[in-house]
Amino acid sequence: MKIRESKIQNLKSKILLAAICLSVAARVAMAQTQKFPARVEKTEYRGWKALKLSNGIISLYVAPDIGGRAIQLQLGDQEFFFVNKDLAGQVLPESQNNLKAGWANYGGDKVWPAPEGWMSDNEWPSIPYYILDGSRFDSEIVKESADEVAVRVTSPADPLTGVQFIRTYHVFRGTTRVKVDQVMRNISRREIRWGIWHLIQNDGADAHDPSKPNPELYMYVPLNPRSKYPRGFYNPYGDSRHPSYQAVENGRMLRIHYLYRVGKVAADSTAGWYAVVNGQKNIGIVETFEYSPEKEYPDGASVESWNDGPGTISRGPWDQTLPDDPKKTPYFLEAEVLSPYARLEPGEEYEFTVNWSPTSIPNPLVADSPSSAGAVSVPLGAEVQSSEVRPTGVFGVFVPGTLEAVFYSVMGEELKRENLQAVDPREVVRLDKSLPVPAEAFRVSVRVVDADGENRGTLGNAVLK
Repeated sequence: MKIRESKIQNLKSKILLAAICLSVAARVAMAQTQKFPARVEKTEYRGWKALKLSNGIISLYVAPDIGGRAIQLQLGDQEFFFVNKDLAGQVLPESQNNLKAGWANYGGDKVWPAPEGWMSDNEWPSIPYYILDGSRFDSEIVKESADEVAVRVTSPADPLTGVQFIRTYHVFRGTTRVKVDQVMRNISRREIRWGIWHLIQNDGADAHDPSKPNPELYMYVPLNPRSKYPRGFYNPYGDSRHPSYQAVENGRMLRIHYLYRVGKVAADSTAGWYAVVNGQKNIGIVETFEYSPEKEYPDGASVESWNDGPGTISRGPWDQTLPDDPKKTPYFLEAEVLSPYARLEPGEEYEFTVNWSPTSIPNPLVADSPSSAGAVSVPLGAEVQSSEVRPTGVFGVFVPGTLEAVFYSVMGEELKRENLQAVDPREVVRLDKSLPVPAEAFRVSVRVVDADGENRGTLGNAVLK
């Protein structure tokens, strides 16, 4: 009897030990999963051959056969880019993608030379332009590790402009940030002078009824307080009173509301970022870039936007009329960044890098946003009542982790840290929580801490009154 009880007890101990080991293993596995390793694989996207760069939070699909573009960016299962469903899976030859046949606009992102124009050889005659926009690009995986994956695409040489574009897309562990290195090479025997013109076609269709335009799609561009333009922006094409374009926040921000009506706007923004927010899906993408105040820019602008929609605009030497037909004039909002001009001798190269950071965030986006941690929809507030403070705000984060409040004295001494809540880029962060206020607290900061305990940046600061 005692032997049997002893065996039963030993068995229970083994089961308990196994359960503990399993629990520990599960926690370790979960912790490893939370670090979201990067990976790259060959796959398809809507019938096109694609290279998929992902990390469990975001997925980027690069399609070398159709102009080497990133055809789609996903945050979880939410998609950002416009993709032309009528061309899905097709790779059209130049005979079907030219001035006479029309433009095969596949969608996604792309890079062109700037400025656009038709008056001299120093201007790029725009799309359709098969070599740089529609041809097959060479592609290769240039980095493959759990910390970072990268894919490089290289365009054919374009004798007309003297340009060849080389783009490298990077996806990293545990962040939504996508780095896009863009190199312009002079492949001619003459000096050339162009800017790099990068653009994203954002999906402008209604999420509930794709036969209609999205009424809650906005783009936000911080305006230059010393702009050379009276309104802080101007309209290269279309009506200067176009209702899509408004200066808000006391002239600090250009708010672009996507309306299905053709128009273009340009701004000499110095902030080095813009954002596009889809209010129906509560998702947004922030693009950052380096602004060079001492250099000259094509169009006199660093950020531009195009409303694809019906109407007639003057292109200078000719007029363009877009029909009121979503099949011919699809729903998309172009977000565009221009580099400064680069003067290149034969064989020389110029690099202009942009970064994309998708997140979950509602409209509006405020002018003081973003930081390395995320973007801000409702700025941090901190209402003090007796011995408690109530931090509030609405944010979108770029890394999963924990939201942390840090209290400081008037001299900047750190007094206390408080964990607030778990955060994830795939969910809007809505902060509303009461905390005890440490004695002598003057200021509270809210920041994002990742799975390794690293401070990834601040979402806001508030003085306690």
